[in-house]
Amino acid sequence: MIDISVLPPFVLATVLICIAPGTDLAYMIGVGIAGGRGAALRASAGVAVGVLVYSFVVAAGAGQLVARVPWALTVLQAVGAAYLVWLGIDSLRSARKGVSLNDADTGDHRWFLRGVIVNLTNPKMVLFFLSFLPQFAGDAGSTTAQFITLGLIFMVIGLTVDSLVSVFAGTLQQRLSDSPRAATTLHSVAAAVFFGLAAFVVYEIVAGALAGH
Repeated sequence: MIDISVLPPFVLATVLICIAPGTDLAYMIGVGIAGGRGAALRASAGVAVGVLVYSFVVAAGAGQLVARVPWALTVLQAVGAAYLVWLGIDSLRSARKGVSLNDADTGDHRWFLRGVIVNLTNPKMVLFFLSFLPQFAGDAGSTTAQFITLGLIFMVIGLTVDSLVSVFAGTLQQRLSDSPRAATTLHSVAAAVFFGLAAFVVYEIVAGALAGH
């Protein structure tokens, strides 16, 4: 069981981490602008599933795997960058075709799957959880169970913050949905967000490679 005394500082730290400007919030804004409120909320749920998966991965002993196969994280990062580039290209195509914001594919689960993929191809989550969760796990009881519980709490808080950002970005998109010019602009902005995130990931890969030499 988790020591109840660690929950207040853990929750506070998690809230501060989740509301800090970063890739997750930028991605939610990009999705909200590109696909609207429904798409962004689905993507938020997908990101939350990714957090839950990584919680189980860390609880299962991901530290040993990272130590043995460090290049696997780099490969995963590269896949994530490529996927973000694809999302950017998709948004640019919508901008050039003049796709109405009202016609965005928010009625299916594609944005949910995209959220899952974007988060699972962000291996920094593993490294973050490996350094963050152990600080709040005690000696009493199963460490695995504590990691999973803490991961669930982190997921709920993250989902709440991402959902609020999704509603904000989606509301902005909805208000501008009747203007063809605004639709083109917002699709272009979404593309810029996705390309920017991809560039940031590539920068991290290169910086990590240079630091290792």
